[in-house]
Amino acid sequence: MQAKGLIGLLFIAYGWALIPAQPVTILGSGPGYSGKTIHLFIKGNPFIFHPGYSDTVRCREDGSFEIFLELEKGTFIYLETGVYEGSLYAEPGYSYSIELPSYRKKTYADQVSPFFTPVRFPLEILTRTAQDSSSTISGTMDINHQLFQFDTLFARVNEEVITRRRLHLESNLDSIIRTIEASYSEDTSFFFIEYRKYKYGVLKMNEGRTGLEEIARNFLGPEIREKHPGFMELFNAMYRDFLFYFSRRPDGAGIRNEINRTHHLGRLRELIRMHPSVWNDTLADLILLKEFSTVFYQGEYHQQAILILLDSMIHDPVMPEYATYAEQIKQKLTSLLVGTPPPGFTLTDMQGRSYTLSDSEGKYTYLIFCTPDHYGCMMEYPFLQSYHSKHARYLDVVSVMVAEERENVEQFMERNSYQWRALYYEDQPGILGDYQVKAFPTSYLIGPDGNLILSPAPLPSEGFEQQLFRIMRSRGEI
Repeated sequence: MQAKGLIGLLFIAYGWALIPAQPVTILGSGPGYSGKTIHLFIKGNPFIFHPGYSDTVRCREDGSFEIFLELEKGTFIYLETGVYEGSLYAEPGYSYSIELPSYRKKTYADQVSPFFTPVRFPLEILTRTAQDSSSTISGTMDINHQLFQFDTLFARVNEEVITRRRLHLESNLDSIIRTIEASYSEDTSFFFIEYRKYKYGVLKMNEGRTGLEEIARNFLGPEIREKHPGFMELFNAMYRDFLFYFSRRPDGAGIRNEINRTHHLGRLRELIRMHPSVWNDTLADLILLKEFSTVFYQGEYHQQAILILLDSMIHDPVMPEYATYAEQIKQKLTSLLVGTPPPGFTLTDMQGRSYTLSDSEGKYTYLIFCTPDHYGCMMEYPFLQSYHSKHARYLDVVSVMVAEERENVEQFMERNSYQWRALYYEDQPGILGDYQVKAFPTSYLIGPDGNLILSPAPLPSEGFEQQLFRIMRSRGEI
C-alpha cells in the first residue's frame, strides 16, 4: 500500500499538532537489491516495538526503489532490508536520493535466532530536493550528514569520558562541550540543537559528577519530547531501574505499597514527583510506562497490580497519546498470560490452506513451535501424531514449522506420514517474537474459548497428555 494521506491521520491520532501533511519521497538503489523487499516503519511507541506506521516496497529489476509518504513534521524513518536497518531523518516537502550498502541476506540462523539484531547504520544521502524542484543540495549539506558527524564525535568523546571515570580522572567535560558547540555556532536547526543538548546530557550522566536534578533541568527539560530519539536516549539513561532505586530511598519508600496494594495512580504519581528530577505528572507517567514495560516479569511487583495501573493510565491519561502507549504496553504484556487470548496470526498449511486460531474454536489447541531437523523436536513428533490420531475430536494439534524453505517442511511431513496441521512460519516471521520462542520446541495450550490455559505448556515427552486430561477432568469434560 502507498502511505499518502494515511500517515497524517496516524500522527494526529498520536496527538501531534494539526499541521497540513506534506509529501516526502525516498528514491534509492543499491547493489544486489533486484526484486528484494524493503520494510519501512516509523516508531509509534517509545518503549516497545509497535510501529506507528509500516509499509513494504519491492525493488525493481535494476535494484532501484521509490517510497512515497506524507509527514507533518521532521521524523525518523527506518528501512529494514536483509540484515540491515537504516535510519533517515526526513523533513516534509523534500525528496531524498539515497544509496544502500550491498545487499546481505538474512541467513536462516539469523531468522530463527531470538538474539539477532540488525546491522544499524545511517542512510547515505546523495541529494535532497524540494518537492517543487526549486532547490537541490548535496547530501553533505543535509541534516542527516550533520547528525552522522556529530554522533561519530559523540561516540569518541563518550568513550573517553567513560574511560576517565573508571580511572577516577577529570574529563573537563564542560570545556569539551563548549568547544563542540562553538563549531555549530551558526546552526539554526531546532531539531539538531535539541539533539545535541540531549546528547550532552548523556555525557554528563556517564561522567558521573552531576546529579539527576541538574541534568533534568539543564539537559532533559523543560519540554517532554518522547518522540525525539535524543530525548529518549537521555531519558532512558537517567531513569534506568528508577523504581528499584527510588523505592529504597526514604522519599520513595511508599512506591512498592502503592503499586502492589492500593493501585492508586494519583498517589503513585505524587510519589514519583517526590524525586527532585521529576517536575510534573507527564514525566512521572513517562517513567511509569517505561518501568511497567520492563519490570512486569521481574517478580518484585505483582503482575495484576501493574495491569490495573496501566488500565488507570488508559482511562486517566495525562496526555492522550499516553493512553495509547499504555494500551499497547498492556497488550504486549498480557499477550501470553494464562486466561488471555494469545497473539493472533494467519499462516498456511502444507496444502496451502489458510489457518487462524479461531478455526480451532470449540476445541483445545496444542500449539507447538518446531523445526524439521532439530533433535529435540524429532523426539516429540511421534507423540504429536498420536495426539492427532487419538484426540482429534476435542484437540487440534497445530505445529508452526521453522525451516529454510517450505519444501523442507512438506517433504518432512510427507516422508513421515504425519497428518496434524503443520504451518509454515515465514508467512508471518514475527510470530516467533510474538510467542517468545527462544528455543525449539516451545508449546502452548489454548482452551476452547480461545484463551491460554498453559503458557508455556509441557512438551509431549514431559507429560502434556496427562496434564490435558487433568484439566478436562477438573472441568467435568471427561
